[in-house]
Amino acid sequence: MNRGIKNLVTRRLAPSVAAVMIILSGATVVAGASTRSAHVTYGKTLACEVTDTGGINDKSFNASAYLGLQEAAAASPNISQSVISTPSNGTESNYDSEIASFVSEKCDIIITVGFLMSDATWNAAVNNPSVHFAQVDNGNTSPGHDGIAVAPYTGTAPGNNILGLTYETQQDAFLGGYEAAAYAVLKNPKSPKVATYGGEQFSSVTYYMDGFYDGVQYYNSTLKKHVQVLGWNEKTQKGTFIGSFTDTATSRADTVAFLGQGATTIFPVAGSDGLGTTSAVKTWNAAHKLKANVEWVDTDGCVSDAPDCNLFLNSVTKGVTASVKAAVLEQASGTYAGGDYIGTLANGGAAFVQDSKSAAAKQLPKAVLAAVAKITKGIESGSITVAVAGK
Repeated sequence: MNRGIKNLVTRRLAPSVAAVMIILSGATVVAGASTRSAHVTYGKTLACEVTDTGGINDKSFNASAYLGLQEAAAASPNISQSVISTPSNGTESNYDSEIASFVSEKCDIIITVGFLMSDATWNAAVNNPSVHFAQVDNGNTSPGHDGIAVAPYTGTAPGNNILGLTYETQQDAFLGGYEAAAYAVLKNPKSPKVATYGGEQFSSVTYYMDGFYDGVQYYNSTLKKHVQVLGWNEKTQKGTFIGSFTDTATSRADTVAFLGQGATTIFPVAGSDGLGTTSAVKTWNAAHKLKANVEWVDTDGCVSDAPDCNLFLNSVTKGVTASVKAAVLEQASGTYAGGDYIGTLANGGAAFVQDSKSAAAKQLPKAVLAAVAKITKGIESGSITVAVAGK
């Protein structure tokens, strides 16, 4: 397992409000978080949000961001909201025009959701220095994934009107990989396999996949097992990607292929593509003795996709809702400062959810749950490090 990770300084958003505590009903959240609350006066604020192509009902990160916007608006009558949901066939030109329309509407803060919007967000922030931005899944430095960098901000120089919202999701994905490996050995000891795939190959996707892969390797090394990971190899950074976050037909076909190879847990890191996986696993389980399950991503699956709760071994989440809400409240309270927020297990910006009502999760031995709790403490304290490619 790749074990070196550089120490990151975590910036807490709006420390005078409850910024990073994740509250998920009906679930046990294995994460540490602390908050402070105080009376805050919020000024008149128009908070605007552009979702990625999955839309506000993707049951994943777009839906989480939209909920954060709603919760912020509910915090004060002085905060109003507006949202644009990018169409499923949208392109970068859509992002440019959507963000520009919000600039024209005099939004006080514009939240953009997803790495695909990085260049459009950067360029808009450079050209409109008086407008404040927050972006989910990208920092406040120039992304340049298509070579665009606009003066005067070039290279990696930060812009003080961009607040980057990023998450060390390799940490909770590590726990998911460990647990998936344990389930695989329990159900198929002769040939244990698990699988993961991504929507597109961005760092916000591969961080999850790297962590999952490393969690399996940690299980193998500590318990002398040989669980195989299908769909991703952290060392080569090669694996299975759908090519979008809205293609449930392809995700279903890829899931069926993984199941046919003997995978007992599928971890889709692909937004609404994951619904193709849950559909495939339900069909598979109805016809096969060796049952499979799903690890959900970004949100608590038993909340965002309640009808499929029994399929979820766990949920590997990021604190999108809490961080978007906090970004808006920071703007409304007059404390917006740009920079970076980095969510971790320790501050609650990444959280591993063990759903108590899930039929799949109930099959896990107590010893596995105890091991996950111990590993969680190790990651939070820094005694166990989880690295990703390139860091």
